[in-house]
Amino acid sequence: MATTENIFLLADLETLDQESESAKEFIKENCPNILDFHTFKIKSLKESDEVFLYLSDEEIKNCLPLLAELKCSVGFLPHPEAQQTRSGYRVPKDTKEAFIDLLNTKRVVETGILSCNDEVILNYVVIGEIVTFLTKKAGSGGIVYRIARFFNYLKRLVDIQALPFTITAEDKDSIDTAATDILIVQYAHNSVVSRVYVDNELSNEKLFNTFVFAPRSVLQLVRSYIMKLLLGAGQKNKAFNFLSRYRTEDLTIKSSQEFKCHIDGRRSSESKLQFSFKSVFKQIPSDAIKYESETKNKSSSKIFQTKHLPKGDLIKEMVRKKLPFITHASADEYKELFKQLRENAKPTQNYVVLMILSVMLATLGVFADSSPVIIGAMILAPLMAPIISFSMGVLRQDRQLMKNSFITMMVGIGVGYIVAIIFTIITPITQINSEITSRIEPNIIDLGIAVVSGAAGAYAYSKEEIAKTLAGVAIAVALVPPLAVSGIGIAWLNFDIFFGAFLLLITNLTGMVLAAALIFLITGYSPFRLARKGLLVSLFVVLSISIPLGFGFFRVVEENKIIRSLNDVEIRGITIEKVMMESRKPMVISLDFVSDETPSLEEIDYIKEEIEKMVNEEVTLKIAIRVER
Repeated sequence: MATTENIFLLADLETLDQESESAKEFIKENCPNILDFHTFKIKSLKESDEVFLYLSDEEIKNCLPLLAELKCSVGFLPHPEAQQTRSGYRVPKDTKEAFIDLLNTKRVVETGILSCNDEVILNYVVIGEIVTFLTKKAGSGGIVYRIARFFNYLKRLVDIQALPFTITAEDKDSIDTAATDILIVQYAHNSVVSRVYVDNELSNEKLFNTFVFAPRSVLQLVRSYIMKLLLGAGQKNKAFNFLSRYRTEDLTIKSSQEFKCHIDGRRSSESKLQFSFKSVFKQIPSDAIKYESETKNKSSSKIFQTKHLPKGDLIKEMVRKKLPFITHASADEYKELFKQLRENAKPTQNYVVLMILSVMLATLGVFADSSPVIIGAMILAPLMAPIISFSMGVLRQDRQLMKNSFITMMVGIGVGYIVAIIFTIITPITQINSEITSRIEPNIIDLGIAVVSGAAGAYAYSKEEIAKTLAGVAIAVALVPPLAVSGIGIAWLNFDIFFGAFLLLITNLTGMVLAAALIFLITGYSPFRLARKGLLVSLFVVLSISIPLGFGFFRVVEENKIIRSLNDVEIRGITIEKVMMESRKPMVISLDFVSDETPSLEEIDYIKEEIEKMVNEEVTLKIAIRVER
């Protein structure tokens, strides 16, 4: 390892003296030209000289343009106060290791010096709080520190708000937009955020990266960042439609409001930032850096990805208030959804035909005691459209929309009843099966199913990228089978079946309307002052229905408790299995006796008495005997 006379160490000697003895001794042996930055005249250096800098960030910012002008080759050593240089140029943490790297390498790469408002940028510039927070080092604190940091991050998410910006890139037209955060880095590796969103690319072209973050909600921002973190930078950015990117030689960002920013870690308040390259310098890179010009990759190209930048009325909506937790509807989305809902509120020939076919299929599936057939009926059912329209009408107190969608729902339900009654009359089956019994004793769980189904339907309609048919099946699950069963009850003149299934149908309808209205409210399709009346009426109806459903739920819990207490119980060598509650008042239980011989009447009477003691009331048993041999 030969030391040449044209290698100079330009250093903060006082800080250098605090390095380890082995590092200082190695440097003295291999570099006789150790110069004091504060007294040495940099202009005396020549183009053939190699200069290693052991300086703070501020000192490097002051001398780097001059070294570039002298065309000296420049390498960086890890000064304790050069955190931005170390991060921006990937300088090894150990001084001796970094010095050996610079001595051994024969690589010299020309790269640009980025400036912001005429200040040299060594690492990054960030506008906004969230990307600033993520870009900062986490520190070496323990678990308590990290938990506190996480909750601090969540708190910042709650307070995030977009600002208006005008961005001008090179000779392109200026773009008025809004953003919560803007990140400017020369290299993708300079920031943990940019490393997540793009490949780890290092270009020695005079180009730098600008990332504009304009999320519509907190959830959108967090989801995309976590996905990138988990799946890697190779994932397509097109899935994250709040992110725009520039890769340019110069760029100007200005705002009508003063904004907070961090320039290489220094907090500042600005209203305009101008980025450009001051000059080019010859860098002696560490082994950790590979530039595109040193690989087989093609030269860097400019990038102007601006199609996701907010424009027009959306800018005003974003800057007016803090970022919502869930994405709210834009003016364009609002108009498009209302147009679709008004169309869906009208009964059409296709709607009636699909309703007839779905109820026919559901009725036959109930008689066949076949869940797959009933699922097929759910897929056909078109009931989601008028229910979602009615929910929006209730939310916004739109009388015409409520009227049209209510009429459409009643047409569908009326047609469904007619079809179910006719098919039941012409079908010679009068046996009550499990598909019927499961729908004549509704409880609070059924209301929960309805609420989730309605929420899914409303959310699907508010998002273009979600298939409406998927949510339609969820809604049909709660409507078509009870409609068919209540129709069967009318045809059989069995009003216990009719009223039970009809209560389930009404429960599901009201639960869906309330849930869908709430989702539309959360996603910004109506102000609360307008939605209050409709929501209160819907809530009152749902709460009224919840009273009998609550009793039904407690009855189911009690029955399950009895069934569990009897299943697999052994009395006098006879095992009780397959316990089912057929009736609660009076209590009728069907079950299997399993033994190695047929039990006598006395044994059966004894077991009946024991069961009555266990449940504390008289019981009628329907017994199937299975003998094991």
